[in-house]
Amino acid sequence: MRFHHVLLTCLLVCLATPSWAGGKLGGDFTLYTSKKKAVSLASLRGKVVLLYFGFTYCPEMCPTELLQFQRLLAELPADKRNRVQPIFISVDPKRDTPAVLDPYVGYFGSGIMALTGSEDELRKVAGQYGAQFRYVPSGSSYTVDHTVNTFVVDTGGRLARVMPYGTPIQELLNYVSSLLP
Repeated sequence: MRFHHVLLTCLLVCLATPSWAGGKLGGDFTLYTSKKKAVSLASLRGKVVLLYFGFTYCPEMCPTELLQFQRLLAELPADKRNRVQPIFISVDPKRDTPAVLDPYVGYFGSGIMALTGSEDELRKVAGQYGAQFRYVPSGSSYTVDHTVNTFVVDTGGRLARVMPYGTPIQELLNYVSSLLP
């Protein structure tokens, strides 16, 4: 019964699409690499940025989306590839230490950046984009329910579109390509 409750909660949180009518979503933020280097969204202007909020202990959805990022980068023409920056934002800073986060994201390719921060910083950034996450006890540990949409930021740093989980790669590829002059 508990499993079904957790699964249902995850589906409700994960598939929730932010309301565009509720106000302007997006905006600049600063989070950190595992080496504590600050990275702001503004520093990536000129690139299409794909934001995904997740955690390394995620059993299915996070690896699926990171594989989508890997495939997108592989299918983009070389002249466009360096103008696209996928970012995996870990919302589990307690467990996603540099020793865990770097190899995990590196498995999906060197073109994907991993960022994190304090729980307060992560909640602020997630809130800016209409994403949610929460820690849910699970046995002697916990899991993280989280929004699984990909947030596409255009070359000017504005949130352009929210792509729901399961968006076909060709649709993502076409949309990202349309944002690159």
